[in-house]
Amino acid sequence: MRWSAVAVVVVALGWGCKKSSEAPAPPATTERPTPNKAAVEISILYGSEKKSWLEEQITAFNAANPTIHVTGKPTGSGEAMTSILDGTEKPVIFSPASGAYVTLLNQRWQTRDNHTKPLAPTGEPLVLSPIVIAMWKPMAEALGWPAKPLGWADILKVGADPKGWSAYGRPEWGELKLGHTHPEYSNSGLLSVLAIAYAGAQSTRGLTAADLPKVESYMAQVEDSIVHYGKSTGFFADKMVERGTSYLSAAVLYENLVIESYAKSPSPPLVAIYPVEGTFWSDHPYSVLDADWVTTPQREASAKFLAFLKAKPQQERALALGFRPVDPSIKIGAPIDAAHGVDAQQPQTLLEVPDGATLDALLVSWRKTKKPADVIVVFDKSGSMKGEPLDEAKRGAKAFLHTLDARDQVSLLFFDNNIYPAFGPVEVGKSMAELESRIDGVSAGGETAMLSATAKAYDLLSSRGKASAHRIRAAVVMTDGADNKSTVTLDELTKKISGESRTATIFTIAYGAQSSRDVMKQLATAGAGSFSEGNVDSIIQIYRDLASFF
Repeated sequence: MRWSAVAVVVVALGWGCKKSSEAPAPPATTERPTPNKAAVEISILYGSEKKSWLEEQITAFNAANPTIHVTGKPTGSGEAMTSILDGTEKPVIFSPASGAYVTLLNQRWQTRDNHTKPLAPTGEPLVLSPIVIAMWKPMAEALGWPAKPLGWADILKVGADPKGWSAYGRPEWGELKLGHTHPEYSNSGLLSVLAIAYAGAQSTRGLTAADLPKVESYMAQVEDSIVHYGKSTGFFADKMVERGTSYLSAAVLYENLVIESYAKSPSPPLVAIYPVEGTFWSDHPYSVLDADWVTTPQREASAKFLAFLKAKPQQERALALGFRPVDPSIKIGAPIDAAHGVDAQQPQTLLEVPDGATLDALLVSWRKTKKPADVIVVFDKSGSMKGEPLDEAKRGAKAFLHTLDARDQVSLLFFDNNIYPAFGPVEVGKSMAELESRIDGVSAGGETAMLSATAKAYDLLSSRGKASAHRIRAAVVMTDGADNKSTVTLDELTKKISGESRTATIFTIAYGAQSSRDVMKQLATAGAGSFSEGNVDSIIQIYRDLASFF
């Protein structure tokens, strides 16, 4: 098997497994100096997975280099790519989690506006972290780990068995619950879908667009175990540790996030499964954009910052944070070890990232095979929503609908002091005009029965049974005020929507300064969803972001 250039770098490292001595301390925290007015400004838009490491290094570099001033913005790799393409971000340096997004960026850049050359050079890798399936240790052991190498076939076997974990003697775990991020927003999501496609094709390289229709059935079977998607790999890592085995059985993460989880002493602990069918390195390339907004002094300053990041002290700090350094002189040791749920000798099989056209075709196949959703939009129309808050909330809800897949089903449940009969479920692709008309027709008035409305939405989703058994079932609840008319208490509702018997996920939005943030956080936690807060300026983007879960 011919390995990619990144893999060659990895081989050169020599995975020596001696434990390193004490992990190097981070640079001394220093107040960021006021930048010299004549300093060269360079901006880096980077994958948020390396935020802890890169923020430290930016601070240290700026303190030592007064003629250069670096600013960094962490964001999801897919979101960063989109913001560059639409012109909302114009960074000097693009550093996604994987070179796959450099390939995809160039593919889309060159197929629009008649661009004749790539925007982003391949770039040098900064740090390395393999894509892994993070699983609770007892669950991995039930599948035969560590003696048996595990992979996507094992995930598929548990997910496809009607008995779920009962077939392995653990009925208390219920069915297999899998999570990976949305591939159009996040690198780990893109690479996990690509790995699933390779597993279906039973190959490790040379995947083409022509191969994808043959593996869509396999992809759909794996995706059927998804609890929900998401925008952030870190969200899954954090929530797995916070919520335990009732939330997810496994999630596609980076190896460094499994290592990070041990700082929170999860019980049981997480372990990293390196799929036997193959996986990818997240190589975190450092690409100085070939764009008209990047000047020669900025290119020179970027080269100095790159040299700083690849120097031994910075690479040793990356190792201490759970990344594999690209400096071959640094031996791999703790925390990349069994004590932190990972294996320095893995991955054994690497997969090839195909060209941009194939990646675009992969996303088309994923949209066909992704698990569809059954979503109830729970919408506050109480009197406090009058005016601009209601207008912007309507726009946000409609933006949410337009981000969903045509196969997704949506219901609308409006409330004030009353809970109005739900409209739906209807398929988004067939009923968009009617859904938008219902939203536009709402007027504000009355008081607030948010808890009762949430309970009603949950009961509706639960009652659908087999009709939505192969859908992501969720309620998206938005309110701008304190509940004052519900007939159900917060304690009663959180008990209903939590635990192993949970039948739907609850996502909440606290809208405006008067909303009950603590209550909405508790509902999202009990319902294994996410909590967002916003105002008239941010509600549209909040709704769009929530669509990444479906």
